[in-house]
Amino acid sequence: MSDVEGGSISKYNIDIMFELYSKPLVNYANSFLNDFNLSEDIVQEVFLRLWEIRNEIKIYNSLREYLFRSVRNKCINKRRNQKNVEQYQYDRTCITNEEQLILTQPNGEDKFHKLYQAMEHLTPKRKQILNYGLFGLKNQEIAEVMGITINTLKTQKSHAYRTLRTVMEVC
Repeated sequence: MSDVEGGSISKYNIDIMFELYSKPLVNYANSFLNDFNLSEDIVQEVFLRLWEIRNEIKIYNSLREYLFRSVRNKCINKRRNQKNVEQYQYDRTCITNEEQLILTQPNGEDKFHKLYQAMEHLTPKRKQILNYGLFGLKNQEIAEVMGITINTLKTQKSHAYRTLRTVMEVC
């Protein structure tokens, strides 16, 4: 049976629950995130969500278990999202560096002519991706136009740059 009598959560119950559980929940969240302010935010989000769904929620075990599980899940999601953002930023930096490397190859010859010659060694899909990029389209726009996911686009673009580097080193 639930800690909340009859499944109904009142403002009074929320205040008491927050007073009882907020500190332990923040410490628990902080053990995942190592960020006290973010941990406090997550606990507040959990209580806010609990208040929003107070009339529909059915807690079959203990409220304490529900709160800790909710905080744990939010922490896991937050870490997953942070990793995705960090990976995107890393990928974007690598791609930008590869673009610069290709376009700033030393030699007095026309770099763009060499680039287009090297692009002939690419698959049609990879060639199309780079052409869209050279015309100023952003990754998201290219992915939408080509009907592929952003991750597929990044992978294809990375392989294309690798091929171009290899071909341009030979030239």
